[in-house]
Amino acid sequence: MFFFLKSLYLYCVALWVGSMFFFTVIGAPAAFKIFKKEEAGKYTGFIFPKYFVLGNLFGLLALVSFYILVKESMTIVAWLNLLFLLVMNMSNFINGFFITPRANSLKMEYYRTRDESYYNSFLKLHGVSMALNGLNLLLGFMIIGITSLYLTF
Repeated sequence: MFFFLKSLYLYCVALWVGSMFFFTVIGAPAAFKIFKKEEAGKYTGFIFPKYFVLGNLFGLLALVSFYILVKESMTIVAWLNLLFLLVMNMSNFINGFFITPRANSLKMEYYRTRDESYYNSFLKLHGVSMALNGLNLLLGFMIIGITSLYLTF
C-alpha cells in the first residue's frame, strides 16, 4: 500500500503541476497566436473548465495520499507541504467553480453585445484567475522541490 500511495502522490503532483505549466506557458498563449482573439477566447473557455476539473482530481488525490503517507510522522516540512497542497486545492476549486465560470459568462456577454462594461468586468476576473493560477504554479514548484529534497517517506 505504501508504494501505491507514494506513486499516486508523485504522479498526481507531476501531472497537476505539469499540466498547469503547459497550459499557462504554452497552451493558452499559443491559442492567441494562432486564432483570432474571439476564437482563442472560445477555445480557452472550452479547455480551462476541464483543466480545473483535472486539477481538482489530481489535487485531491495528491492531498489525501500525501496525508496518509505522513500522518504518523508529521515534520515541519511535511506540514508545510500539506499547507501548500491545501492552499492549491482551495485556490483551484475557487478558480474553477466560481471565478472562471463567471469570467466566461461575462466574456460571452461581451461577444454577444459588444458592451465594454462586460469586457472590463471580464478582465478584472481574468486577472484574479491568472493570479490564482500563478500562485498555484509557484506552490506546485515548491511542492516538487520539497518532495524531491526533504521528504523521504
